[in-house]
Amino acid sequence: LTGITVTTLTRDKSHSDANLKSFVKNKDLIYHLAGVNRGTDEEILRDNILGTFNLVRAIKAHSSARLVFASSSQIYKPGKLKGPIRETHAAEPVSLYGLSKKTAEDLIRLAKIDYVVLRLSNVYGPGCRPYYNSVMATLCDKAIQGQPLIINGDGKQGRDFIYIDDVVQALILAGTKPAKIPIFNISSNRLTSLRQVVGKIKQTVSTLEVEYQIGADTGGASYYCDNTQFRKLYKWKPRTSLTEGIRQTLRWFKERNQA
Repeated sequence: LTGITVTTLTRDKSHSDANLKSFVKNKDLIYHLAGVNRGTDEEILRDNILGTFNLVRAIKAHSSARLVFASSSQIYKPGKLKGPIRETHAAEPVSLYGLSKKTAEDLIRLAKIDYVVLRLSNVYGPGCRPYYNSVMATLCDKAIQGQPLIINGDGKQGRDFIYIDDVVQALILAGTKPAKIPIFNISSNRLTSLRQVVGKIKQTVSTLEVEYQIGADTGGASYYCDNTQFRKLYKWKPRTSLTEGIRQTLRWFKERNQA
């Protein structure tokens, strides 16, 4: 990033016009990572939609910076799985969080600024918050603490898990290399079941106890996203295997609990 002035918008930044003007002025590249995943409806709407609107307005008025926006695979409506979800798949969110991310994308697109949208799949790894927005973090934290894992359903439901280091690399590339296509999936390109996740955790925590609650709500249809578009244009690919990613995540939680 030599010679480029970069700044990152996180949730602790004030949304006031004065602060945002100072935040965007004389910047070449802005990363918009701010947002609320779990919160009241009002918090989700205010921070994810109004916060984005205020930021975009400040960029139009005071900057020519490129905006890299961290969106979510939750903008899609997964149906019966017939393959990976591509960027052309209908954006029909089934949650308020997904709706807020889709609306934020539209606000950025309509502003006609220089932007890249990255629709992130289920990001996991050191630093992810358990019991908040990461099932992987929750399972790893429980395992390290010696608690049994309670899995809704039979564990065959799956998601698209991608390690944080691979996401960071994608963010860097999106900010520094231009592309004609502004919207990309950032994913592992692979469906992983919770049973597979549990199996990987057991490789490190051999005494792990697991209980499957057959008939419980499994949280919707299984799905994974196609990363071909970003992979080809940016010469990027996820480099961290599920085995290594879970091992690093367990190590982080172990060190955190011992501190």
